[in-house]
Amino acid sequence: MVRLSFSSLALHLEPPPATVRFAKEKGFQGAEILCEPPWHPRAWSPSLLRAVREAAGGLTLSIHAPTGDVNLLSRNPGARRFAEGELSRTLALAARLGARYVTVHLGYRSTGVPGELPMEEAKEALRRLRRRAEDLGIALCLENDPKGRFLSLWDLNEYLRWLTELELVGTLDIGHAWIAHGEEAPALIERCAPRIAVVHVSDNRGEHDDHLPLGRGAIPVEEVLSLLRGAELWVLELFSPGGAETSLEVLEKLREGF
Repeated sequence: MVRLSFSSLALHLEPPPATVRFAKEKGFQGAEILCEPPWHPRAWSPSLLRAVREAAGGLTLSIHAPTGDVNLLSRNPGARRFAEGELSRTLALAARLGARYVTVHLGYRSTGVPGELPMEEAKEALRRLRRRAEDLGIALCLENDPKGRFLSLWDLNEYLRWLTELELVGTLDIGHAWIAHGEEAPALIERCAPRIAVVHVSDNRGEHDDHLPLGRGAIPVEEVLSLLRGAELWVLELFSPGGAETSLEVLEKLREGF
């Protein structure tokens, strides 16, 4: 049965153990830690690692790798090497934490710079990272992007092509998918579903990635999650912890109804 998890996005500036404790107290079965600064992979002390492991006690841990300044699509080879190094460090951190999933983004187009993007180089980096993850017993999960002129994997058709070609599993963000495709999203999500291990769950009104509690936006959450019931983890990803309890109730009812 799919496990219900809570993202640290809502509590990001607090130390990661606070998210783990919050998730456990509210009745979630997992916690996902966003590794943006100040919690980037180089910043974790042995005591912080130990505190998260001790707080987790039975929860399924997952990691969202950093995205700011981590760009596998940079035209600068040095920047691509840095990005791959940071993602590799994130995998090592996940292994030390006992986390089972690491979500990554492809990267972004540099603004105002002409020329082709290094797509093949990015694919090779993801293949190397997938092999590294497999050696560590971790699922490397590529996430669909929000829709934007500087992002490449917002179209779920293209996203599925990348997952298939690179033999990756995915993290599907239903908020990103809804903004990108609107009412066409469920049919496209159904095509992607066999390759999805993790689902990022939030609501929005179709224009911005609002990360609203479930029921506060326009996404047909029941329809969409019924298509993703084969995933291993549904991660509630809110901007504020205020809607966590009501959203968890929605998720529990949907899971029980499948």
